[in-house]
Amino acid sequence: MRTSNGAIPRAFRARLGARTAVARKRSRHRDRFLNDGFARNPIGLRLYYRILGDTGPTLLVPAACWLQEDLEPLARGRRVVFFDRSGRGRSDAIPAGVPVTFASEFEDIDSVRAHLGLDVFSLMGWSYMGLVAGLYAADHPDIVERLLLVGATSMRYFGPTPVLPPELERELDESLRRQRERIDADALKRLEAERAAGGWRDGVAFCREHRRLSGPRQFGRPEAMLRTKADPCALPNEWPTALASLMQQIYASLGATWDLSDRVRRVRAPTLVVHGLEDLVLPNAARLWGTLIEDARVLWLAGVGHFPWLEDPATFFPAVDAFLRGRWPDGAGRVTQAY
Repeated sequence: MRTSNGAIPRAFRARLGARTAVARKRSRHRDRFLNDGFARNPIGLRLYYRILGDTGPTLLVPAACWLQEDLEPLARGRRVVFFDRSGRGRSDAIPAGVPVTFASEFEDIDSVRAHLGLDVFSLMGWSYMGLVAGLYAADHPDIVERLLLVGATSMRYFGPTPVLPPELERELDESLRRQRERIDADALKRLEAERAAGGWRDGVAFCREHRRLSGPRQFGRPEAMLRTKADPCALPNEWPTALASLMQQIYASLGATWDLSDRVRRVRAPTLVVHGLEDLVLPNAARLWGTLIEDARVLWLAGVGHFPWLEDPATFFPAVDAFLRGRWPDGAGRVTQAY
């Protein structure tokens, strides 16, 4: 819901806050809930997992704290194992000085896999964990049966001020314009200034307000935020300062620039790339995944941002279900060109 100039109406932001509060209080449907618990990674950090669904093929999904409630429909006819990687959600925080690398990400996946006795599984990756999932699938072709990438981060980055092809420059400019339109930047700056000045000592309350103000920029359809059941702000690992620090570590480990295309080309699992055309992760990232992976199809979702299961559930869930059952969903096609 936007005004004629693209801004998010104040009344909508207020309604979002009220709906989020109600969602936190309402009881959860746990009819398909099996169990939850903790695995441990090689350095002893606890990794939270939660299992939903019936017996059947297994789908492994990182980012439990964001996805486990909103992706419950995927647990029909299969078992879905959600987990939080170290430093996220209900898993243990990463101690200072412990490096975060792709190797440590893979160790977290392998620790959950070993703890639950998973020989083979399909793997989903969303956002940055899409990059992790893609590289894990490349290195573990006998383990990952099918690969689902949703709004996945690109495997290429050429620095903060690269010389871009004109097509990609236009995509970036359009993305930045949408970001500016969809949030009240002044309100967000005031909130952060108040926090820096010693206000908002309640980390949960600050996180929820920060998410309410900043969240719409990640959506093509900001009103879809009302559908979310997740409340990651209840967990200190997901507070803005903690999350920013962790992501800084992650990207620092990759270096000033990176190009992991050669590794991605080794993916052998059938791969469905789902990408909203209004995602802040530029559509070219999806084009790259689609061109580099031999057996990949891309499903484009018009008017959708970074949360397709909330913004277009009528397309997202049937498409993912079809793919996990072994067929390409309607609308998914090959991509032959990327920039």
